[in-house]
Amino acid sequence: MMVSGELTVNKSYQRSSGLWPQNARSYFIDTVLNDFPFPKVVIRQTVDLKTRKTKREIIDGQQRLTTIKDYIEDKFKLTNVSKNYQYLYFRELEDDVKSKFLGYEVSTDTIISATEEEILEIFRRINSYTLPLKDAEKRHASYQGYFKWFIKDILEGYSPMFEKYKILSLKDISRMLDAELITELCQILVEGIKTRRSQSLDKLYKEYDDSFSIKDDLSEKLTETLNFIKVELNQVLESEVLKSYSFYSLFSALIYNRYGIVNISEKDIDNIEPIGTYTHDINQSIQNILELFNTIEQRDETSRYFGFVKASTGATTSEKNRKERLIWLVKALQNRLSP
Repeated sequence: MMVSGELTVNKSYQRSSGLWPQNARSYFIDTVLNDFPFPKVVIRQTVDLKTRKTKREIIDGQQRLTTIKDYIEDKFKLTNVSKNYQYLYFRELEDDVKSKFLGYEVSTDTIISATEEEILEIFRRINSYTLPLKDAEKRHASYQGYFKWFIKDILEGYSPMFEKYKILSLKDISRMLDAELITELCQILVEGIKTRRSQSLDKLYKEYDDSFSIKDDLSEKLTETLNFIKVELNQVLESEVLKSYSFYSLFSALIYNRYGIVNISEKDIDNIEPIGTYTHDINQSIQNILELFNTIEQRDETSRYFGFVKASTGATTSEKNRKERLIWLVKALQNRLSP
């Protein structure tokens, strides 16, 4: 219908074409290739009284339909964001994959004989239902380069852990707060402990959008540490004492012990040096960590851990409180908590 001109774009309420970059187009085509759903396309249908022919216009879905059409016509090949079909044109797909792709059913709503005023109102309403984007969502909409897709790949392996152990809720994950958490863990490895600021996280996406020379090193340290938490500190996860802010601090303490942190000196950690490994005694570390986190709810001002409690109940994403929690957790991991 688009090729024959039976289906057209009404530019009165559609954005201009060509807004999606290659990675975004590839990810969308990968959605279709994997038979995942995407939002409905809305079409207006009228009859030309002079020619008595049906006329159809796209109200919502121009980018989606144009991308599908262009891929079928071999106007672009997929990038590496498509794991199973990277660098393939449509013509290079296996025949059964082509058939499945062409057989994909695009969900549509067809509005029949509506006036221009009604169509414009429909379009306004379509674009008014969504909640204002959170910073993490804006980041993933704004950047389509190497770092954005690196974060996306990491999320596939660890978002289920965040949800399973109530570090983040499903609602949090649906608003991409898991992406924000992973981005902050990357920031620890690149820049050190910082107060959470949207602009500084945006900077990482911008800096590593076109090239990402530190990817392998960052990926190794990030996944190795996350896997250590997932496997060796599973008892801590199962206790469900960790929230996103405390997961950040536990990760940072493990990184300090194993690798050191660029903006943290030994003087900042009560002259405790990194030890080249996450911990010497995993069982004792687990008990120490659980003891620390179990004191947070008590909020006992006479507790010997009150400094940790205070840093966990105030501005939890400030640099000051993050560094304070880091000190306590490094001590817990090195079995240096005072009796």
